[in-house]
Amino acid sequence: MARNPWRIEMHPRHKRWYLTVPAGTPADRYPTVEEIRQAALGEGIEARMLLREESLQRYLDRALETTGEEASFPIVIEPNFDARITISPDKTAARLYLRKASAPAAALDMKIIGNAISNSRIQGLDLARVKADIEAFRQSADMELSDYLLAEGTPPGRGPDRELVPLVEWLPEEKRDEIAPRIIALIAAQGPAAMPKLEPSALKIAPVEKDAIALSFTPAEFGTPGMDVHGKEIPGLPGNDPFIQSLYGAALGPQGVKADKSGMLALFEENGVFRVWVFPYADARATVTVTPDDMLATIILESEEGIGLPLTLELARSAIEAKGIKGGISDGEILKAIKEAQSSKSKRELTLARGKPAVPAGSPDITWTLQFSASQTSVSVLKDQEILSWKVAAANQDGVNVFGAVLKASEAAKLDLPGHDDTVRTEAGADGRDRMITNRPGELTFREGVLSVSGTRKLERDIDESSGDIAFPGDLELVGNVASGRSVRAEGSLTMKGSAGASLLAANGVVFIDGGIKGGGSGTVWSKQTIDLTFAENARILAGYDISIERYCFQCVIKTNGKLLMKGNPGALLGGSIQASKGVEVFELGSSKTIRTTISFGQNYLVRDQINVCEKEALSIKDTVKRIDAQMAKLTNQDPRIHELRQKKLELLKRNDKLTLRIFTLKEQFEAHIVSSIRVENTVWPGVVLESHGRYYEVRERRNHVVFIFDQATGQITCTPISEVEEL
Repeated sequence: MARNPWRIEMHPRHKRWYLTVPAGTPADRYPTVEEIRQAALGEGIEARMLLREESLQRYLDRALETTGEEASFPIVIEPNFDARITISPDKTAARLYLRKASAPAAALDMKIIGNAISNSRIQGLDLARVKADIEAFRQSADMELSDYLLAEGTPPGRGPDRELVPLVEWLPEEKRDEIAPRIIALIAAQGPAAMPKLEPSALKIAPVEKDAIALSFTPAEFGTPGMDVHGKEIPGLPGNDPFIQSLYGAALGPQGVKADKSGMLALFEENGVFRVWVFPYADARATVTVTPDDMLATIILESEEGIGLPLTLELARSAIEAKGIKGGISDGEILKAIKEAQSSKSKRELTLARGKPAVPAGSPDITWTLQFSASQTSVSVLKDQEILSWKVAAANQDGVNVFGAVLKASEAAKLDLPGHDDTVRTEAGADGRDRMITNRPGELTFREGVLSVSGTRKLERDIDESSGDIAFPGDLELVGNVASGRSVRAEGSLTMKGSAGASLLAANGVVFIDGGIKGGGSGTVWSKQTIDLTFAENARILAGYDISIERYCFQCVIKTNGKLLMKGNPGALLGGSIQASKGVEVFELGSSKTIRTTISFGQNYLVRDQINVCEKEALSIKDTVKRIDAQMAKLTNQDPRIHELRQKKLELLKRNDKLTLRIFTLKEQFEAHIVSSIRVENTVWPGVVLESHGRYYEVRERRNHVVFIFDQATGQITCTPISEVEEL
């Protein structure tokens, strides 16, 4: 039989028996509580001195949690006298713990025990019982008196349980049975724990709006008060809230269950346990519109949301047939628009049919190149883009409307050409048809019979899934917010009143944002000219000229060939990486929390980007030449392919020579110094690192009202108080 690896021994300093389990002992070789007790008795330890079995087991469990490591713990009680009174957390029970000293003469100090009970201020003590029980313990061979109940209070009562109160209107059974199978399918897709085997009749379903309280609770009622062991009243407890086991698409708050999204709420209850789901819900819609003159028919396709009825070709065709439109649009075109609507989750308008107006003899027969839809009052255009063409009709030409009705030219009034201002010109065509053409890019409107192109477009709406991305060939004014994942581009300037998420805002002209961007690490603001905004967080901001940020800039990547200006309130630049050719003017730089902020200045960083592009291309050429050499090595000089490879290699080597010269020139430009400085009006904190021409300056102590420059004479970055610089 293998010898036990563990042992029982007297600790030389503590004079107390310990169990020791050596390192490397497997779990199955650890002792049991009974084995410990038997081994202790074998060592001559009195049974009354051993720890209680539950205490020994607790020590063993802790040792087993780190199996393999050395473990050691006491197996006998502390040999010193102890007296403690503990009060339960709810203060309705007071208990006494006593431990005798190993020396018989000092086994119990009755005076200390009496003072402890007296000072506890416990009410309702049966002193005669307590004294008798303590005396009996003193006379016994036991060393510990544990969990002795001194006194009990009265626990408070709990009020009646609260009930769930719906604040929504449940759907009637017929509508519920229509929607429930779709909800049950989504619940089943969440996995077995989400209860996939539900019957429609087991659910209650109701429409709900986002952030609305859908389910509330009855007011809380309190139970009867109790009494603690000190004689103080304990207030009664409120009734339990309804037990909501799971929530999906909703949140539980003090007011009840709030919907996280708009859609359909489903409630399931079983044996007093509730489950709540909220799924997005909107049926797809196909709406056919016809202009008052019956000459244009369009269909607006809106995708379903969540568990709504899907957008299908059948739904669209039914709407077209119900309206009686006669047109040649194909199923393929409708299906394409349906896919676009479903992927973008935004409306898609599709032209179904255009009528042909009746043209009396002598009237212009007009063909529109640019088309306005039923819901559009304008369309974006480029410069020199054709709007329409026309030719005077030599004879009557009957027309037809979108319903297929013939329009008699003999009954039609003479047609007039649209008017226009100087943003539109007319030109004669070689084919005998004259044309109207735009003189500028922008937004073409056709109002009160006059065509005009505005260089500015104003939008008053949020840019999100319903709008899609926005691109305009002129100046764009936006009043609204830009959601994450969307882009807004302007060929001219971009003026915005609102804020943006992880999106793209870009313009060839200036960008002005009365708001800011919370980029989430990917949001970008880009301009060939200047950028002006209120705040920026975790975004990329790129400009050809100055960038102004009024309030704060946190953990952003900034690149500008001008200055970064932050003179507002608080005007704080915290974290991120900044490359500003002409430097930075800021009120507060860095943070007392030592947020690392890196600033490079005094060089043209757009030139460095060009160097990186050229060097990357040079490496690609090098790899391609190696592959060509490997191919040529496998061919003979008579193989016709070798001449083609040699010619390609020669072209690549010539291109590489040009790149080498280009890189050399760019590096010389990059090394040129640009007059610049980092000016801090208030405080610059440790954690800020400045760089220029490969020289670094790390701020290691707090400085106030200073300016940093790159000293070309010493090749170092220097720090000087602003007052001294201004004196110079």
